[in-house]
Amino acid sequence: MHRIAILLSLALVLAAPATPRAQTAAPQQPTVLPEPPAEEEPAAQPPAPTESPTAPASEAPAEEKKGPIKRAIDAAKDVLGLKTAKELFSAVKRPTAGPVQVIGYYPRGCIQGAVELPITGPTWQHMRLSRNRNWGHPDLVNYIKKFSARAKQVTGWPGILVGDLGQPRGGPTPSSHTSHQTGLDVDIWFVPMPNRILTPQEREETSANNLVAESWKEINPKEYTPQHMAFVKAATEFPEVDRILINAAIKKKMCETATGDRRWLGKIRPWYGHHDHIHVRLKCPAGQTQCKGMASPPPDAEGCTDADFKFWFTKALEPKKPSTKPPKPLMLKDYPPACKAVLAAAPK
Repeated sequence: MHRIAILLSLALVLAAPATPRAQTAAPQQPTVLPEPPAEEEPAAQPPAPTESPTAPASEAPAEEKKGPIKRAIDAAKDVLGLKTAKELFSAVKRPTAGPVQVIGYYPRGCIQGAVELPITGPTWQHMRLSRNRNWGHPDLVNYIKKFSARAKQVTGWPGILVGDLGQPRGGPTPSSHTSHQTGLDVDIWFVPMPNRILTPQEREETSANNLVAESWKEINPKEYTPQHMAFVKAATEFPEVDRILINAAIKKKMCETATGDRRWLGKIRPWYGHHDHIHVRLKCPAGQTQCKGMASPPPDAEGCTDADFKFWFTKALEPKKPSTKPPKPLMLKDYPPACKAVLAAAPK
């Protein structure tokens, strides 16, 4: 109650016009040391449904839709540090200047000096433009360009449809992802790029194809094709790729049908959802000492035994028990200290 009283008091003060203040100096470069690596732990929940289209952004700025009290309360939250990390990072629309620096871990980090993937290229088109999630490390943008050309070569498709990379400064997104926070993750759809440039509306409303049957234990033969395996195999062929997350039923099908050198299967890891896209995760780039990577898969392990799939076709498919309370949101204090400087830095 005491905090609420402070918040409302500040809201009244902040509702008045602000007086100009001198601009603060740009923060110093991040200097946080890396944390020890750790693996993400599976949460017991069923596969996520296909992504629902995101509506195009309204023409009127969001701030203009808020009343004076709501704007004042938001300002008071800023003063008190009560806004969540996802609110803070998603509100910033441009990356920082300065050298590229990955900070933290894939599901809890940020990026300085991110670069933009052009929304259209010779062999790719970026989807869901309204999200502003086509930002990442230069290695990730270069990977997408290289892989899109390779995918065209091995599948015969005109190119690829690219989903989310990350936000201009990384950090948690308002929806859809736990990771995608350090500029090293990208989703790529199981849908061939068309022979024409999609309109902005089509990029918002088009859905990716679900390759998995209703049982979630096998592929849907009406959707899955040999080109999909060629597509996934090509995605693994670049040394900067650490792993590719995919639905367990799709990997199982590839384990059953892959021939020749099968070592690439070791980079394919089952994960919740991922029935309509692959999630490509890059290794920490050389020299990025503040980047926290994951333990790489064993080089000779295909991950194709019955034991490798047991969890995904049993406990992972059990209905999730309803939660008694919502999860506690992550705040900026939960992030590496250098992310605070990244968030506050002047835009590029």
